[in-house]
Amino acid sequence: MSYMKLWVGNRSVKIRSKSAVGWLIAFASLSAIVTGLWPAADVVDPAVRTQRLATRIACPWCDGQSLAESGADVAADLRRVLAQKVDDGWTDAEIFAFFSDRYGESILLDPPLLGWGLVLWAGPVIALIAGGLVIAGKRVRSASDA
Repeated sequence: MSYMKLWVGNRSVKIRSKSAVGWLIAFASLSAIVTGLWPAADVVDPAVRTQRLATRIACPWCDGQSLAESGADVAADLRRVLAQKVDDGWTDAEIFAFFSDRYGESILLDPPLLGWGLVLWAGPVIALIAGGLVIAGKRVRSASDA
């Protein structure tokens, strides 16, 4: 079995080569996820921007559908209100605040990065890091025992 030497602080740790490849794959995957979640550049075309915003706002009377997906009359009305706000020059934050003030924060399909929304976004990343640290700790202990 082949090992790689990894320096952590002022001590060295032996890691199996297969494990190092696994860590590289995990890092590459996490990098791809972060890149995919990175906010896109602002869209200038009002119709495209309205459509993009409609996919991030839930229909208040439809079960789990966005304004863009729903065929309900109320969703069509809210899409018109949304388009009017975009045409009036409202920012995304102002539009989201407008809808959440009237219908509650549950209307936003992407939870805000505040309070519990931050926990929802950060929770999976923290769990992934904690799991990786636990696995790495067990492997280091088993390698030092051998």
